[in-house]
Amino acid sequence: MRRCIVVGCGGRGGYWTNNVLAQMTDRVEVVALVDVQQEALAKGAETHGLPESALFGDAGAAMDAVEADFALISTPPWIHEDNVRSACEHGLSILMEKPVADTLDASVRIKKMVEQANRPCVIVQNYRYSPFMLAFREAVRTGGLGRLNYVIARFAADYNPPKSWGKRFRHEMEHALLIEGSVHHFDMIRNISGRDCEDIFGYGWIPAWADFKGNSNGLYVMKLSGDAFASYEGSCTTEGYENPWHKEYYRAECEFGAVVVDTDNIVKILRVDGEEEIVRQPVNPPEQGQAIVLEFLQYLATGVPTQTAIADNMKSVGMVFAAIECDRTGRPVNVNEMLAEAETRVSV
Repeated sequence: MRRCIVVGCGGRGGYWTNNVLAQMTDRVEVVALVDVQQEALAKGAETHGLPESALFGDAGAAMDAVEADFALISTPPWIHEDNVRSACEHGLSILMEKPVADTLDASVRIKKMVEQANRPCVIVQNYRYSPFMLAFREAVRTGGLGRLNYVIARFAADYNPPKSWGKRFRHEMEHALLIEGSVHHFDMIRNISGRDCEDIFGYGWIPAWADFKGNSNGLYVMKLSGDAFASYEGSCTTEGYENPWHKEYYRAECEFGAVVVDTDNIVKILRVDGEEEIVRQPVNPPEQGQAIVLEFLQYLATGVPTQTAIADNMKSVGMVFAAIECDRTGRPVNVNEMLAEAETRVSV
């Protein structure tokens, strides 16, 4: 049984506290909750039968007072660095919502902190665990389609009023689409292609009618390792055909056909001879959050990093900050060079 402190138990943290971990009490004991909202603390306390003494408004205070094995961090990105520092100082392992942080420098500092503390740190990329994307990846790799040519990904949702994108802070961020949204889709491009992004180029912008202070739209092209490419369309202000969360469009063009999935979540192989095949998806796989926790617990038990351990996930979040740099300069960015420069420049 592993003991967990949940840092941020409202919003997305409420999903972890009151859904995922509530179904895993045979494996994880929630021993403390941290949040600035009393309502979130009260709900989590009710779910896990916690006393008032296990509820905190500060992560460091909770870690001082309560013995635990790991922290599950689900706070806004700009708070991650302080949360991780506290966890490392208290010798806790870390399971943390994406992105690593809201800036490249903070992301690198976090990576260095956990490396120096020698603590496991895993970043949540839940899209990797959905049944249709598991099926999509397997079709690309074992569907007899030959070599990969390129991947296309599309995310498009209407987050103008009266619809809103969850918390208001996303409408106030400078790079909401990339930091809060595209980090999922960039990671999925890496996941389904089995390749890393080498170079990225494109543009981000704000439509005149958008209820955003920062870029809410973006178009980017990528050169992947292994002589493959990718393109990405992202929009938080779509008024027409939407591909919102969990209904994104992906297409992998290969030597002998293509794999495609759209809003219906039906994965299809379209072969060069015109034959269409519906790909079978895993039956009753673990729920996404539970799958992530199970992998994380296995990491703690064996020391073998999971697929989204921070060292690997930096390649995904690096794509985000490379795209932000493209927006700023109007020039292509080499992701590996950017990350290497930051590793040299940034200290803890």
